[in-house]
Amino acid sequence: MTEVEQDGWVYSTGVAYVCSAFVAGLYKAGGILSESTNATEMAPKDVYTLNVYDLDYERPEACVVADPDLPYCQLLGNYRMTLP
Repeated sequence: MTEVEQDGWVYSTGVAYVCSAFVAGLYKAGGILSESTNATEMAPKDVYTLNVYDLDYERPEACVVADPDLPYCQLLGNYRMTLP
């Protein structure tokens, strides 16, 4: 049998979040997502397709210098995420 993981479950190693669930948890704690949202079930695509982002955002100069071709800001790292 399977059961949907719930926010707040504590494992022997503590509370565990993958990156997208962590971001969704932050949005939930900040009031961007409702309390009924189960952040641990959010996948990366769920997070980046939320209708909460400013689509007319102008990237700061540091972002453009770091990578002029990306539509989002990535200051560090050797790898890019391509978001469809």
